[in-house]
Amino acid sequence: MVLVAAGRTEPGMTDRLDWLLRFDPCVEARHEAEHGPERVAGLRQLILVGLIFYNIYNFTSAALMPDILDLSVAARLLVVTPLSLGVAWLVSRVAPATREILVLGGMIGAVAAPILLFWLTTAPLGTYTYGEAVLVVVYGNLLLALRFRHALAFTAAAFLFAALAAGTKPGLDPALRMALPLQFATGCAFSLYANYRMETLRCREYLRTLAAQLASEAADAARRRYQGLSHTDALTGLPNRRRLDEVAESWFSEERPVALLMIDLDHFKLFNDTLGHPEGDACLRAVAGLFATSVAGAEGLAARFGGEEFTVILREAGTLEAARFAAALVRAVESLGIVHPGRSDGVGVVTISVGIALKPAGAARSRDALFAEADQALYQAKHRGRNRYALAEGVGSAALVR
Repeated sequence: MVLVAAGRTEPGMTDRLDWLLRFDPCVEARHEAEHGPERVAGLRQLILVGLIFYNIYNFTSAALMPDILDLSVAARLLVVTPLSLGVAWLVSRVAPATREILVLGGMIGAVAAPILLFWLTTAPLGTYTYGEAVLVVVYGNLLLALRFRHALAFTAAAFLFAALAAGTKPGLDPALRMALPLQFATGCAFSLYANYRMETLRCREYLRTLAAQLASEAADAARRRYQGLSHTDALTGLPNRRRLDEVAESWFSEERPVALLMIDLDHFKLFNDTLGHPEGDACLRAVAGLFATSVAGAEGLAARFGGEEFTVILREAGTLEAARFAAALVRAVESLGIVHPGRSDGVGVVTISVGIALKPAGAARSRDALFAEADQALYQAKHRGRNRYALAEGVGSAALVR
């Protein structure tokens, strides 16, 4: 699924298109987010170009309707042109739906002006201006590419205005009262059908593209989920051995100091034997949650090494920082108070032993060598009584912490 401003876009929405060629609201929101700026830029350019051609007819008005030339120039230059420029300014400052309504209103005004002038003129050649309105319809439906539902409303309004003007114009030849609206209707039908074809292609093409995008995004999400699962221990939710190896290989090759902690739950086999594996799993999850919290906000990784063994890797940690971290971890696990009735050493709760190995800044240490040192230090911690940590030989003196 893909989130968009209006909600969720789901694969099933990509085949929804009603007879007015409207998208599902969520698909419409996504389309606007992707193509809205392009639409605004196109509208502005086409409005300016349209005004240039629209006002060229002021020159033809001088020949065809000299009786109302002043009115013709005023209507085009002082009414339609400023309103159109206002629409061009507003299209980027209003909501998408309002933007399209503004353009529709501007086109209705633009087509009404020449029809009104045709109706008002009494000049002998004034009838020839009737065709100007058809060109405005073609411009709106084909060049501005009004959304089909708006093109339908615009074309119907334009035809009604034109038919009414031809039917009521004083002195018009009766033969023209039928012929002119018929010609106008054919121009409207032609341009509206062309608009429908273009809008259908636009919408269908976007839906096909969107379906492909959603399929790709779903595949990417599935791949990320799989990758996450392949790097996560199913029982504890910590990174698993595979992820641990990847991080260790990367961090141990850096110049920065790194501390490696090998952690083992003390007498965990006795815990399982006494309380059963379900309780053992619950214990592992609880301790793993503590480990995850301990590295939160720090440059570190806590991972399950296998069985009851865990590993913590700390970046930018020297001897003192690693020892403090291990001591705090030993105390924290003991403080969980997970009852361990199978122990015979007098400690009645689950505890851990920790072995620490260090890679100093600028030193080159292999992964296997560090893990071997940390494992040896872990053995020393267990040998000294468990519930404590020990530093690998050569790092510093061993320390015991309760």
